[in-house]
Amino acid sequence: MIIQNEDDLRKLKDPPVTTPALRYPERAAGRRPFSPLPDYETSQALALNVLNNDSDSLVTFYKPPPKRRFIDSRSWRAGITALGIYIILSIIIGIPLIVKKSQEDDKPPPYYPSNYVVPWLGKTTTSHYVTNINNLSSSLSPVCNVWDTTGQLNDARNSMVGQVLNTVSSNGRFSITTNASYMSSMNVVMGDLFVGINSDTSVTDTTILVNMQASNVGLFDQTLVCFALSDNATGLAIYIPDNMSLNDQLLFNITLLYPQSPIIAQVDSFATYLPLFTQTFGNFGDYVDFEKVSIEGPVSKIFVAFIEAGQILVETSLESIFGQFAASHSLFVSTIQAPIDINASLFNDPDSSFPTYLEVNTGNSNLTANVTLNAPNTSPPQRPNFIVNMRTFYGQATASFVHDPTSPPAAIKLRLENDIGPVNAMLDQYFQGFFQASAKLGAVSVTQGTASPSDPFDTSLGRNFSLDYISDTRTYGWIGWGPNPGGFLQQQIGEVVVETSIADCTLFFDG
Repeated sequence: MIIQNEDDLRKLKDPPVTTPALRYPERAAGRRPFSPLPDYETSQALALNVLNNDSDSLVTFYKPPPKRRFIDSRSWRAGITALGIYIILSIIIGIPLIVKKSQEDDKPPPYYPSNYVVPWLGKTTTSHYVTNINNLSSSLSPVCNVWDTTGQLNDARNSMVGQVLNTVSSNGRFSITTNASYMSSMNVVMGDLFVGINSDTSVTDTTILVNMQASNVGLFDQTLVCFALSDNATGLAIYIPDNMSLNDQLLFNITLLYPQSPIIAQVDSFATYLPLFTQTFGNFGDYVDFEKVSIEGPVSKIFVAFIEAGQILVETSLESIFGQFAASHSLFVSTIQAPIDINASLFNDPDSSFPTYLEVNTGNSNLTANVTLNAPNTSPPQRPNFIVNMRTFYGQATASFVHDPTSPPAAIKLRLENDIGPVNAMLDQYFQGFFQASAKLGAVSVTQGTASPSDPFDTSLGRNFSLDYISDTRTYGWIGWGPNPGGFLQQQIGEVVVETSIADCTLFFDG
């Protein structure tokens, strides 16, 4: 490329003119917004400036493109819009929450147990079964596999059977157990226990009959059926071999019968631990007086026609419990993943130092309890006569509490809980005390019936029903004779708390 010197360029340059002799082209239809070339007006302005300043050099003019902003206008508009939406939503949601919180702060607190410390008992009745029959009594030696008759069945397995009948004492301690495990003996060991009154009036002694069937001779010989007997103790223990296979099978049938004797049998403790058995108890009427009863066994169905004792414990798992019970000290009924349906009669001596306890627990199934209360109070009680705790975490929880016709009003502390299912509680017209019903997501209903009994301790007092707070999910208040004590009363009165989470909660007072 040849570059001319500066003198030659000056000679060739035309003399400057006062006005530019330039023809403006037609305006372009459009221009890209980020083009590196200057637009037409800018080019002309630069050219005129050079000419007017008598520039003597060739200059290439270049207008740099506008710098892109880090945040353009569209982003600013989007941010401002989002901020506005956030402020609007905060106002819509926040103000109701603040108002609700303010209203809740103004509510009176709910009533909870206050003036009586509950001395809750352990669920054991101390009438423990004997896991090792040698521990039943230091003076007793167990006798095992002494059969009255044995035989072999004409079946495909050539099963062996044995039978033994013993006459035992009607009094003292009774223990019937087995070491069978629902973990290792399921569908391999099965049995039935029946305890009741002998229908044959000519029999004057208590008898226990055991029938056993084993799937083969070897299993029959390895299984131990042991008795330890004395004048005041009856022990039966069945020891299952631990090397059973899925092809083996053991079947048991145990029958314990008390006589219809004019002399009442005095049983200090009666205990069973029979996994995989069906345990059935009849109605003992006035023939047997139980002090402590313990009926236990995982995967054991339990049916009780009627048992009365000072202390009663009934516990199983994966199977149901049905029955009628009467207790004067404590009654504990428990299972899991199976229903409970009981009728319970509770008695409390006002002169004793402690209330009578009732606890009923299950899960993943229904809980039904009908409870009759009897406490012969001669004046308003100074402590609760009855303390009741019931709970299930699924299914329906239904409980009713009525007074025995001979009983004046008794003080009861009740807590009925259901984690998922509905709750229905009913108390008769003699209940007096504070109450609370709540449900996190369900509806709450607390109502009163039409019965209007008079106060046996002060007939001048009228019956009142006071709802201190009412909402869809929570209600609490007071019911009783006379004015609402407002959370403080010298004499101890009743308390009822019923609650669930995502189902309905219903509390009804008969009057």
